[in-house]
Amino acid sequence: MNDSTPVQDDQSMSDDDLIELIIRYNDDDLDEYEMAALSAAMEGDDRALEIFHSIALQSLTIAEVTPTRQRPASFPRQTVFWWSAAMALAASLAFAVFLDLRAGQLPTVAKLVQATGKVTVTMPDGEARDLAVGDDIPVGMQITTHAIGSSATIEFPDETRVSLHGATEAAFRDEDQKQVDLLVGNIVADVQPQHPGQPLQVVTEQAVTDVLGTVLSVQASHLRTDVDVVEGKVRVYRTGDQSSVDVAAGEKVTVARDLPLKSQLRMPTSDRWQIDFEKELPSDWRKGIWAQDQLPPGSVGAVMAETRPGFFDPSSTWYQIETYNRWSEGLFTVVEDARMKVTFRVNRDEKVQVLLLARGADFHGSDSVYAYEIGDVDPSESSQWHTLEIPLTQFKKEVAEPKVASEDAPTSSPRLGQVIYKVVLSTQDRDIDLVVDQLEFAPH
Repeated sequence: MNDSTPVQDDQSMSDDDLIELIIRYNDDDLDEYEMAALSAAMEGDDRALEIFHSIALQSLTIAEVTPTRQRPASFPRQTVFWWSAAMALAASLAFAVFLDLRAGQLPTVAKLVQATGKVTVTMPDGEARDLAVGDDIPVGMQITTHAIGSSATIEFPDETRVSLHGATEAAFRDEDQKQVDLLVGNIVADVQPQHPGQPLQVVTEQAVTDVLGTVLSVQASHLRTDVDVVEGKVRVYRTGDQSSVDVAAGEKVTVARDLPLKSQLRMPTSDRWQIDFEKELPSDWRKGIWAQDQLPPGSVGAVMAETRPGFFDPSSTWYQIETYNRWSEGLFTVVEDARMKVTFRVNRDEKVQVLLLARGADFHGSDSVYAYEIGDVDPSESSQWHTLEIPLTQFKKEVAEPKVASEDAPTSSPRLGQVIYKVVLSTQDRDIDLVVDQLEFAPH
């Protein structure tokens, strides 16, 4: 037998040896025998898999998309250095976290100072724990605001604040400089002046944004990143080719693989938005199934409700239609006499809840959720198509925490100038075959 061939025995690999192999795996430094040893160590060993996944959580965003912290004045022609340095940084951060964990400590970076709805932190063992206002934020651990209407504000010691809105996942670091790893979702950052050469960095799958002191919004998905600057100036790097662009107050940039990297003026959101589903569903549509059967005359496409885990009980099944997330540019602006026009069908007389997710025109203030319930469909006509027009004044604000809400909050309607960035139609746990043919918001 070849002496270098791994031997299977009954002894488990020590944590130190396992962590070293995982770090070298991240650094692409394992030979075929070491790779086999790592695979054998994780096979059937839940603890080893948890350690592997925890280190992957620490290194994912940095290792795959982040340039080195200390950039040279200009980008080199070869990108190998950037990749290797980022991998090494991620591995060292992960190793440091595990050393702290074994010492019974978990280093922290900031505090949770505001929360609405469900906010969790994913710990190194994979457990998602609820967070409450006043809790410390562990360095590098994923913070998640769950579902519709959830939000959280994270504050660094220098009073820099980063707010998460809607379904958002992010992690926070502060070694030589502050870093926000935005995996998906929406954030607004109010950044205090940072030391020269040590900007706060917002890292997404497509971009790295350097911020020395400003107010900005970042929306991230797996396809694109939108950066809107409200105050100050930032520099945005595209991670694919290391090209960069400066973005000033009142400007924005969209970073995607197939788009030119250039800043442009932020335009006001239109006062109307509509969709008719004639050409399948957009690629970034959140929830719904394209339908072509039993449609109204002249229609060739509609959207039917799709299942999802329940908000209050994840083991339950809810039925929902959810538009794409337009946090950056918005779907439409609330104006006088604005109303919703919807053409829909259900198979029995049950309520359909319509939710409007709103933000401030310049991303200031907390975001809001407004609700309206469609009901009272004639049972004898329940399987027929119905078209309704509902003034937005009939939508009322949803209150996540009634005990701390103002007395008039439950009855308030969308405010003029607010920007609606997502629309949801839900029958909660009632499967009534909801299908929508057209959806429109516009002034009367």
